Amino acid sequence: MKKIVGFLLTAQITLFAGISALADIQTMYDQGKYDMAIAEARQSTEKFGDPDLHLLWAKSAEALGQDEMAMSAYERVLMLDPDNVEVRVHLASLYANSERDELALEMSKSTENYQLTPAQRNSLDTLKKADRDDLKIAATLGIGYDSNINVSPDDIDIINSGKSLSTMFSQFSAQLSYTHGLKEYKDWYIRTDADLFYQYNFDSEADDYNMFAGAMTLGLGYRSDKYDILFPVKYGRLHYLNRDFMETIGVEPRINITLTPSLIGTLNARYTDRTYLDNADKNRNDTILGYGGGLYWLFDKNFVYLKSNYDDYRAEYSDSLLFTEKETLNLSVGINYDVYDWFIARLDYRYRYTLYGDFLPNGEKQREDNYHQGELKVSKMFLDTVEGSLLYRYSTNGSNYDLAEYDKDIVIFGLQYNF
Repeated sequence: MKKIVGFLLTAQITLFAGISALADIQTMYDQGKYDMAIAEARQSTEKFGDPDLHLLWAKSAEALGQDEMAMSAYERVLMLDPDNVEVRVHLASLYANSERDELALEMSKSTENYQLTPAQRNSLDTLKKADRDDLKIAATLGIGYDSNINVSPDDIDIINSGKSLSTMFSQFSAQLSYTHGLKEYKDWYIRTDADLFYQYNFDSEADDYNMFAGAMTLGLGYRSDKYDILFPVKYGRLHYLNRDFMETIGVEPRINITLTPSLIGTLNARYTDRTYLDNADKNRNDTILGYGGGLYWLFDKNFVYLKSNYDDYRAEYSDSLLFTEKETLNLSVGINYDVYDWFIARLDYRYRYTLYGDFLPNGEKQREDNYHQGELKVSKMFLDTVEGSLLYRYSTNGSNYDLAEYDKDIVIFGLQYNF
């Protein structure tokens, strides 16, 4: 009995000592006592199986400019916690900075299939050396249900009939992204993207709302350890309402800024010229001038984001058609969370306020719309290259113009293959 009690006391003392040691190292790191933090970490052998100890060790070594020690400690973190995306991205950066090109490329490639924000994925791309070519292809098949298919998509203002039309549908989308580093100019690159989207509605009454869209982007970019700047030209076409509906061309410059290993900022702008191709719509031609920004906070395998955008729509024939000129403010917030390494849950909320240049038919007030959208997506990687997902989206548009009010529900099950 005495031996058992003694063993339990020893185990408790060891456990508390380990917790205390880790807390002490954290305090030393927070106080900038990096040498002391490293020395304490070396002595805390009972906590060598804890990735948090090696993470503090790595950060302390990096703060002292001891990159070799830092890389070794970050590698130990990944040995204990191989799915730590933040450490993966940062270790790839250290490899690239120390001219370990093969290791940087290998780490970048092995991290690409993790759940990443667009900004984080772009930042990961900057870690690849300029003489590397990079090709990504993804294709998605989906089947779903839309409770109100005759509501115009996104920012296209086609007033609906007031009667909701529901339908099942199938979707196909494909994305291709190719980045070519310019060998003569180390930090410069050319990037091209191609996107295709097709939706077929099963209900024959919804044939008018079948959609086919395509876009091509070509841009010149510059990247460093902290910045990724891209200036792309974009061209797109949309087939909708059983006709060639719209052609767009514009520029969409953006910059991603790695503020810290866990905080990424984004700035963007756009100028788009939209030409409606059918004679029935040609008086809707307009241009869009917009700008915005956002922040992504990465923690463990997860992230939280906040984005905002302002867009000003100027119509070519605003005098002859109501509600073609408008200003919009978009606010988006969301979280992407890894649930016990089992599946990924993503929750997004979007709000859009629209002020139209025209007054209501009664002449009393300008038209104002308030759009709300909530979305929940659950996804799981079944294989290294195959991801399944289930998405539910609810959206509602409130307006002082009765014909513009609506709400709708969408459910989509999808399978994505990453080449």
